[in-house]
Amino acid sequence: MKLGVFVLFFIGLLNQGKAQGNLQFNQVLLVDSALRTVPANKAWKITAISGSEYRLNECVDISANSNHELKSARCGFTQPTASFIGNYSISLFLVNGNRVINSIEGLPNSVTAWCNSNCTSSCATRDFTCANKSTNPNILPMWLPAGATLRSGGPNTWLSVLEFNIVP
Repeated sequence: MKLGVFVLFFIGLLNQGKAQGNLQFNQVLLVDSALRTVPANKAWKITAISGSEYRLNECVDISANSNHELKSARCGFTQPTASFIGNYSISLFLVNGNRVINSIEGLPNSVTAWCNSNCTSSCATRDFTCANKSTNPNILPMWLPAGATLRSGGPNTWLSVLEFNIVP
């Protein structure tokens, strides 16, 4: 029995020796559309996103080579050029320049698409049910290491962030 307790104690001691540091709460941050960088020896925990951006009569390039926010929301087409004019609300933020889409609302099930990327020269009606997606509860919380960049998707969206010191 004493040997078993000693072995458990020894294993616990070894695990403590391998730790890379402890986290110590530092402060609460609200991050808006201004680009912020996680400082050295810090870690950020994004805990919540609030707000959304409204896109009104926006020409949306959904062609194969587009980098539009809806293309990254799984709604691109394989045609070399395709576009439509849309109204929608989107809640997103950017980590190291990559979009993390929380939700998209308000797009119709079908859109009149154009055969080019600048919303002229009407050509077809396309199914667009792929775009609307509700809030994904699995994207938060999200941890960011030192050096990572973060900003909200626009002036009407902000993130609640907890900052931690990494204590050796």
